Amino acid sequence: MTASSLYNVKRAKEFKKFRAELYKGDANYVSTSEFVLDSLLFKQTEFACRCATEIATVCEGETVLAQALFIYNPRLPYLQVAFFDALENVQDAVNALLRLADERAVHYGAKRVVIGLHGHLSYGVGILTDGFDYVNSFDSLYNKPYYAEYFKEFECVTLSTYRAEKSRLEEILECKRSRASDKISIRYADMSHFAEETEVMRRLCEQTISKTYLWFPTDEGHFFELMKDMKPFLGCKNLIFALDGNGREIGFLFWHPDYNRMLRTGRVCSMAEIAASYVFKRSRIDTAKLNAVGSLSYAATLALIEEFSFITGKKFKYVETNFVWDNNLPSRRLNEHFFGAAHRKYGVYFTDGNKKG
Repeated sequence: MTASSLYNVKRAKEFKKFRAELYKGDANYVSTSEFVLDSLLFKQTEFACRCATEIATVCEGETVLAQALFIYNPRLPYLQVAFFDALENVQDAVNALLRLADERAVHYGAKRVVIGLHGHLSYGVGILTDGFDYVNSFDSLYNKPYYAEYFKEFECVTLSTYRAEKSRLEEILECKRSRASDKISIRYADMSHFAEETEVMRRLCEQTISKTYLWFPTDEGHFFELMKDMKPFLGCKNLIFALDGNGREIGFLFWHPDYNRMLRTGRVCSMAEIAASYVFKRSRIDTAKLNAVGSLSYAATLALIEEFSFITGKKFKYVETNFVWDNNLPSRRLNEHFFGAAHRKYGVYFTDGNKKG
């Protein structure tokens, strides 16, 4: 058994091939997360170019047993074990991978090793631990059910996503109607200036979501690079802003249909296939994905959610959220209030010797 880490295009393609074979035929896997992986693996964004990236593999002969991307960005003092994948019942191989991660952490001067962070929180976070009976939603992560067992001895911080029928959200908003949100006005994004609008979103993130666990500062253009490929599928009402009485942006909400609902599972989908499905199969989409909300006041948050509910109307039966850290009690309670119990559970793990007793 050999463990190694390096970066080259040949190895990047082998990394992709292993994933494609591993998830082939998996009825709950939709491959849209591969676009985020590609941006990191093939250095397609300025952010990715600023990260030190290594492709780590553990092999037995010619057979890959476990693999991951090792990512280090000096703005976060942790080495990230991202896009981890492994065959079943290969604990020794996983242990070898993690020992290699510890060695590379020393090389970079990182304080800890975190498993399940994919470059930046905006790129994705979490090893799925519960909720395997559902097709993964667009911009959500998916992995094999046995992964959490590989990391059970390590410190874990948990996070959740939420899902409920939209009628529940409407009922709660009707009961919760407050004149406080009447003082907030809403504007829709100007799609002819999409780069500028995503920059407004980024600045608001740095004022609000930046307090989120494991967040670190982003640079100008960060969200434009992440979202530009989505632009053909978005309208002005997918990115909305809350304004105070002086017309100043004090919050944003980004949502989109769950595009995964119109795609085939268990296989790699091309951008061309996604575009064709959007033209001919988007009527299958029954879920609105509330991707991100950031605001400087509760009134702005409520106004944004009210507008989101109005915009989506009766077009969707369900609403699903992106991740919320379980230790973020205000956000967690807000999501539980609107959507009920957690729908999917995730964890991130730390390998710096902080094992569970």
